[in-house]
Amino acid sequence: MYNRNSRFLFAVLCILLLCSAAQATDLLITVRDSIDNTTMPQATVFVNGGNYAKTNNNGQAFLSHSGANDQHIQVSRSGYEDWEQTVGKNVTALWVNMTRKTLTLKINLYDSDTLSPVSGAKVNITAVNVTEGKLTDAAGAALFAIKSNNIYSVDIKATNYQPRSETVDVEGENKEVQYWLLSGNRFSITVKDKETKQPLSDVEVYVDSTLAGKTDSRGILITPIVRGKTHVFEIRKTGYQTLSESRIITDADAIYGVEIGKAAVGAFIYVFDEKKSPLAGADIYFNGSLTGTTNQYGRSNFPSLVSGSYQVEVRKAGYLPASRMIVVTTQPEDYNFDLSFESAALSIFVTDKEQKNLPNASVSINGADKGLTDERGQLVTQVKFNTPLNISVSKEGYASASVQHEVMQGNATSSASLVLEKNLDMGLITMIGVAAAVVILLFAVIRILGGRKHRHILRRDEI
Repeated sequence: MYNRNSRFLFAVLCILLLCSAAQATDLLITVRDSIDNTTMPQATVFVNGGNYAKTNNNGQAFLSHSGANDQHIQVSRSGYEDWEQTVGKNVTALWVNMTRKTLTLKINLYDSDTLSPVSGAKVNITAVNVTEGKLTDAAGAALFAIKSNNIYSVDIKATNYQPRSETVDVEGENKEVQYWLLSGNRFSITVKDKETKQPLSDVEVYVDSTLAGKTDSRGILITPIVRGKTHVFEIRKTGYQTLSESRIITDADAIYGVEIGKAAVGAFIYVFDEKKSPLAGADIYFNGSLTGTTNQYGRSNFPSLVSGSYQVEVRKAGYLPASRMIVVTTQPEDYNFDLSFESAALSIFVTDKEQKNLPNASVSINGADKGLTDERGQLVTQVKFNTPLNISVSKEGYASASVQHEVMQGNATSSASLVLEKNLDMGLITMIGVAAAVVILLFAVIRILGGRKHRHILRRDEI
């Protein structure tokens, strides 16, 4: 009985041990930088050779396993050496300290004028717990061994050059940077158009009333200057306003940037009609915008116009608009625009004295043939406003007729009427004349013959 109970108790104990051994284990993994102990998000965690998870914003990943076996943990992140370790099956918290990779930072220095390497320059780099200095070699380079994921301050000093300070952000790869050093007394002046912000070449730059030179195609003039004192700069260019300014040039000043605006040149616009008469009230548009209106002399003045090209259009009711490009240079000039009259529909009606329509009558205006009237005795043609018209009409069998007419501005349509009289029939008139002459002749003959007979009878009576 005792042995049986012992065996039962042993079996229960084994079952409890097995259950205890199979209990799950939760492992909290925290990844941090080994230098500043900051936690590292987005680190990749591998468990037993498989990609398991990425750390959260707190640099943590949570692993839950059966607790039956030890776990092989690996951690990887850009710019850091890979970390790996076998963790006991009962471990519940793991701190992973990642070591930054050792990279290279190469700094190259060049002369900004000659673009030649600057050797022997002192280059210092500083970061958290890091300070190192080197001289550039014959190629103008200084090479540093650095740690990844760090921001380095770079200070550069070279004989006869202006000092320079920069910041370099190094992430997970080797870094190479280039810097151009300015001569100690070198000073750059840049000039741009105030409106377009484009560089201006051939700008004269005066320093203390002495011409220092002209800007190049980049709008830059490089000139030596004495620092630590006040200088007067004068910027001149044809077509632009002259800029004059006083300023102190310190050791830290390397560039003086200015913008100049174009000087007002002005222009006059004159507008005439076809008869070369001035047109008042004509609207002037520059680049599509209404800018002015002509006065009684047909003129409009634009004194604030600066040099440049402008698309000018002139409009006035009753006239065809005129448009062209003008170029304003350095002196105000006159620009003439001639407007042609707009056309209107003119209806010409031709009848005879009995008010009957006359088709096929030939119509001409100011000597130009316009065509024939239709069945209704009408012809419609286009004519210009405010233009004297001599309208002539002819038709076989009728006497030609003409009339003066003018379509005034504002009349979209107009009409003119002409009445033709039939020509006299010369053949009929001739026949009538011949007949009358015959009648008169016969009458004369009868008279003559009748007179002779009467005198003969009287003689008989006498006998």
